[in-house]
Amino acid sequence: MRRNSFSILGKSVFGGNYYISYPELRSGSGLIDFLDLHNNSADVDSYDIYFIYDTSNYEDINFINLKNKEYIVFDHHSKIDEYFIEKANFHYIKKSSANVINLYELSVKNSIVLKNEILLSFAIALYTDTLMFRTAREKEFFYFSKFLGNNKFETILNIIYSKNIDLNEFLHSLNQMKLYNINRLKIAVIKFNDINLYQAFLDGLLDVLGIDIVIGILPFGIKIQMKKKYVQKIYHKLLIPIQKKFNIKKVHGIWIDFFDYKIILDILKHY
Repeated sequence: MRRNSFSILGKSVFGGNYYISYPELRSGSGLIDFLDLHNNSADVDSYDIYFIYDTSNYEDINFINLKNKEYIVFDHHSKIDEYFIEKANFHYIKKSSANVINLYELSVKNSIVLKNEILLSFAIALYTDTLMFRTAREKEFFYFSKFLGNNKFETILNIIYSKNIDLNEFLHSLNQMKLYNINRLKIAVIKFNDINLYQAFLDGLLDVLGIDIVIGILPFGIKIQMKKKYVQKIYHKLLIPIQKKFNIKKVHGIWIDFFDYKIILDILKHY
């Protein structure tokens, strides 16, 4: 369940079936095409055992009724639903930058030979999970070289960006972008009708324009991206208290149903 590269790993090693919901990002769509997968419409409640990847919180997969069901969890996050894990038949949870690192180590440990297409999908997952290598260190690059093998890096980019964005919409969003300078921070506030447009901005222009923090206004809420050096000082110290104060639900980095970016700008004055 959960991520495309993980689903194909489980099916390749253990057999059975898989469920893929509609991918949020175009990188997911590109990977589905590369792996020749399909959005499976089978009744997920009829499965005998579930392999759950990249989450250890039932809230993320609560569309499945796991009562009296067997399930196994593979995750890399620090936030854990203890009750959910306690009920699992087996779990492999090890904090790391990407779940594919854990799965690869587990495969090697159990002498499981992974096919080239799985390793390449692991490379894509590692690349995207580290924000296009922005947060990658020696360990991540070591494993990335294992996943990439004899493939060219360009192959990964071709898969990730195989689906085009709406160029006119993207340029329209850029024209509406607002820039602020607050306490030596360069902040961009920009509205996107599609999260892929927001991601395209992060991939191509965030560093080029020297932006420290971008506040993306999306259809379901706002999504904030900032340089790594500000995460502790700004996000954890200033922004998380805002989330708690307004009881904001955060899903995949999006502050659901919260659009008042001026509150964010005001709090940054205290940085």
